[in-house]
Amino acid sequence: MENKFISRDALRKRKARENETPNQCETRLAKQRESRQQKKAREDAEEREARVARDKERKRVKLAAETNEQREKRLSYYCERRNYLKNIQNTTDQDLNSQRQ
Repeated sequence: MENKFISRDALRKRKARENETPNQCETRLAKQRESRQQKKAREDAEEREARVARDKERKRVKLAAETNEQREKRLSYYCERRNYLKNIQNTTDQDLNSQRQ
């Protein structure tokens, strides 16, 4: 990575991101999300299929290259996340049931 060329513009943007406040970071991320959503909304079926195929291939290659330790970590995180979301759903359901009664 040391020998890789990095443009001045990329360095400028990286430094700006490193020095931004949390509020600026939040604003930048919101703009990026909105931009990505608009880009996806503009694409036609053919472009969407190509993007989905690229994403699937990228994920397949990534999973094939992961070590056992990385796999365990990924699966552990997945289980934790699933349990967290289940707990949120259960709490929400309980709140709704208590409000109805």
